[in-house]
Amino acid sequence: MKNVLFRSLWIIFLSKFVCFAQQCRSKFGIFQPEDFDFHACVWCYFFLYPENVFKPHHHQHYLMLTTNSSKYPAYSTFKADIKNSTLVDIICSSLTPDECDRWKLCCETSHKCCRSHAHSEDFNDTCAPTWDGFGCWGKGTPGRISSMSCPVFLPFAIPTRSALKKCLSDGTWSKNGELEWTDYTPCLNYQELKTTIFISIGCQIASLLCLVPSVIIFFQFRCLLHQHRIRLHINFFLSFILSGTFIIIWNTTVTYDRITNTNVSDTLLYKNSAQCKLLSFLKLYFISTNYMWMFCEGLYLYRLIVNAFSPPKRLIPFYILGWGIPLVFTSTYAIVRLTQANESCWAKSMGDKEWIIYTPNLFCLMANIFFLCNILRILLTQLQVHPNEPSNFRKALKATFVLNPFFGFLGGRLVPPGVVPGSLNERVFYGL
Repeated sequence: MKNVLFRSLWIIFLSKFVCFAQQCRSKFGIFQPEDFDFHACVWCYFFLYPENVFKPHHHQHYLMLTTNSSKYPAYSTFKADIKNSTLVDIICSSLTPDECDRWKLCCETSHKCCRSHAHSEDFNDTCAPTWDGFGCWGKGTPGRISSMSCPVFLPFAIPTRSALKKCLSDGTWSKNGELEWTDYTPCLNYQELKTTIFISIGCQIASLLCLVPSVIIFFQFRCLLHQHRIRLHINFFLSFILSGTFIIIWNTTVTYDRITNTNVSDTLLYKNSAQCKLLSFLKLYFISTNYMWMFCEGLYLYRLIVNAFSPPKRLIPFYILGWGIPLVFTSTYAIVRLTQANESCWAKSMGDKEWIIYTPNLFCLMANIFFLCNILRILLTQLQVHPNEPSNFRKALKATFVLNPFFGFLGGRLVPPGVVPGSLNERVFYGL
């Protein structure tokens, strides 16, 4: 009898624990997963299309028709269940096909958020994982600002930009009035996004206009091609030409299409085709070759300075470093993308996993700083050892300072896509 009673109590305890473990949180409260799915879809609809005929019911799990229609009277309620095709057809009758796709994508994203961030532990010391109506947020560190890639279903938003959410020192999310608030301004500043794209394209074109003639000049003087140093320069310039070309193609096709196409479901980012992902891969690969060939240039110069009587006789190791090594870690990144974040043409940030790309590039910059410091040290030492012949060493020292941009002028590209604050459009956000 005691064993039966004990087992019954244990089953009740486990059922309550599992029930609690499966709870999902939004800024409106904590819900069971099934209730949360309906609740999130209701608010996805309202936040995306606040002026449409359906409004959230006061129970928050239903959409309510605010005007009479040919089939349904006013104040009819419908459960926001995207698994029910009949209900989806009724709700989507108030939307265009593109708007319907965006609403369903928002619902699906919220469902994934619920399953991946179940409210299953005590978050007294941190900001709890939550769904804010557009995006899924993990645990927040008190006093820190969290960032998240802009949702692809937002109009004009591109995943390389970030929304911001502040976790206060008391372990609660920042609020606007009584509700938690997220800053989606960087995602929706259309004019700023367009200007940024034009500036980027202009800079890349200017770079190509300088690099292409340089490579042509090198090839016109055949005698120069026999020098290892010139061959390294050519490969270095080619990596810049290729990366610049693919960045221009990306900006003029994928990014520009995303911010100008009013139908989100027609954009290349939304379709997420194999060609689009290949373009993203090539763009990342050739950007990485920029850093690696910069490292190769620094390594070659360093070897010439340190051991002038034994210069490198073959360039095959440099070719492997410059073109082969970036292919290894870029392919690793692509595999991780395919298995864990195979969406939005790989433009959406993977958080810490982005360091698969950033770490080798950062290593190249740090190595070149080391080369530069040692070259300067050697030249300064020689200047002191040969005080009667300072002119040549001084010229070499001045020339080395010119190498500063050559050794690391790409450093700005290491910074993950940032956010430029803009003005808040309060009508769009409704306190998000």
